[in-house]
Amino acid sequence: MVRRMGMNTAPPDKSPQDDIAQLQHMAREFAAGFNTGDVDRIMRFYGPTYVDVNLRNPVQSWAERRAYYSHVIASRGFQADVCPDDIQIHGDWAFVRGTIYLTRGGSGGSQHTELRYLEIVRRQPDGSWKVMWGMDGPVQDYTPAPW
Repeated sequence: MVRRMGMNTAPPDKSPQDDIAQLQHMAREFAAGFNTGDVDRIMRFYGPTYVDVNLRNPVQSWAERRAYYSHVIASRGFQADVCPDDIQIHGDWAFVRGTIYLTRGGSGGSQHTELRYLEIVRRQPDGSWKVMWGMDGPVQDYTPAPW
């Protein structure tokens, strides 16, 4: 699902579909970089500061975020598939909500984890997008209890 609202300062030759395609491309590139251990491929989409809402100290510089991903990739041993499920564009800001599927292989078979994520992305003066804030967490089953 894609929604576009608000003022847009994209270059006049860019269509809304160009922005959507670029944001979807970012998700594919993140997964490819993560899965190949190419941290620089991931970091192309981050600006000088990033806020990871899940961390106790959420504000990270570009270098701190790079070190974070280097550590996660080296220590976790899993593959990621990133699927943006909903993209909303509001002028120079976008909200990307999606699903991350993690797979860890091993001698006992594969383990699968499903996460949901939300990223806040900002259009840069050159028309590109950079991730500014993000959060993710495991999918939870919820059944309302009767009152």
